[in-house]
Amino acid sequence: MSDTSSLSKGWRVHFFLLTILLVAAAVLWWLDRQESQRVQAEQASRAVTAMQPQSVKRIEFWRPAVEKGKEGSRVVVVAQEGERAEGGGVAGRWQMIEPDKARTHDAPVNRLLELLGARYERKVADSVADPVQFGLDQPAAVLTVQDGSGTSLQLSLGLSAPASKNRYLQIGVEGPVVLLSPQAVSGLLQSPDDLRDKRLFVNPTAQTISRVVRKRADEQMILVREKEKPWQLLAPLEDRAAESRVDGWLNGLMQLNGNGFMAVKAEEAFKDNPPDWSLEIETSEGGRELVRLRRNKGNVLAWRVGEPDALVLDLPLVEALDKPVMELVALQPLVIQDPKSLQLQVTHRGKTLTMAKKEGQWPKPVWSGVEDMLTRDAWRGVPPRSHGEVWLTIIAFQGQGQQVFRCWKEGETMVVAPPDRPVELELTHYQTEAFMDTVKALFPAE
Repeated sequence: MSDTSSLSKGWRVHFFLLTILLVAAAVLWWLDRQESQRVQAEQASRAVTAMQPQSVKRIEFWRPAVEKGKEGSRVVVVAQEGERAEGGGVAGRWQMIEPDKARTHDAPVNRLLELLGARYERKVADSVADPVQFGLDQPAAVLTVQDGSGTSLQLSLGLSAPASKNRYLQIGVEGPVVLLSPQAVSGLLQSPDDLRDKRLFVNPTAQTISRVVRKRADEQMILVREKEKPWQLLAPLEDRAAESRVDGWLNGLMQLNGNGFMAVKAEEAFKDNPPDWSLEIETSEGGRELVRLRRNKGNVLAWRVGEPDALVLDLPLVEALDKPVMELVALQPLVIQDPKSLQLQVTHRGKTLTMAKKEGQWPKPVWSGVEDMLTRDAWRGVPPRSHGEVWLTIIAFQGQGQQVFRCWKEGETMVVAPPDRPVELELTHYQTEAFMDTVKALFPAE
């Protein structure tokens, strides 16, 4: 046999083996696909319902009372689109309308609807002859959902199955009873109160806020921020505000959450005395929220506009409401317009030194210590008060203008008075020490 004939026969053998391999792979793929389709069909047949959560427009949720002999709690929640929460703020998808109209937390409502897409373990009965057998004579929860076409479905949660953690669930008023895992029915074990929004404010971040008014018995504070401009204090004094401090304070307030509700109406609470605090916020989109608060025994009660009762907050959480105004003022003495062209003049004990930056750098590095003191945040703002003789004066020249800063050294504290501002600034201990070293380097003892 020639070499050509042997080579040709070898190729035919390899081609035949490859064909068998491809056919085998195709058969395995087809069998796997058939099995996947069978599993999917089986899972679909064990779905609690074909109703989709996004199609639900109305929810009725009932839980029994904790104490025997008392009525259970029932709430009705409806879907809303593009609405604003009463009193301002962007509303969520859901709105509670019974027993009272109240702000609703979307997440726990959505947890209820997760049950619609759950798969049950197995069917235990096509109908219920003895409700006691499954704990359906006194269900642990009843959920009724209705879609946009008016189709309704009732789901009733019963007992745990013997020797199992799985729970009985009846699908429909007279429908079958199935077994579901504890995770699948966990949403039904929520308290109806869990469906209410316990956030003090709807707005999530400070970046959306354009105006804040805080009222207390002894003070009214007003903060405003125009578009693309920094925060400004309008009351109780007019001054620049610290952007990061105001945003940090507001973000903390926006994240406040209560832990429950107390059946006290606002008109009753404030009939004889005003609230301890009221906080009103406005957003650049036109939203507005007003919350009034009062100290209670060990906690604080908050009334949101349009709510039927008071939100209960832990007392330590609302300590930020007493934030001193002086902690929100701008703590930077000097705002530099052009760092490359800054010129400084320092007068101390009758001697005056002047230095200007050249190509953005100080000819003598010691002058960077003066710039640092003027451009870094001080420790805190304090009301202006009488001092003795000025210890040191700094004049900052920028463009055609100049600003004069007077400084006093009082013990371990250094106070800087920025020009045309209704506050004085106290430096930190570290800033005071660093600036003292700078002054000693500028004016060495003779």
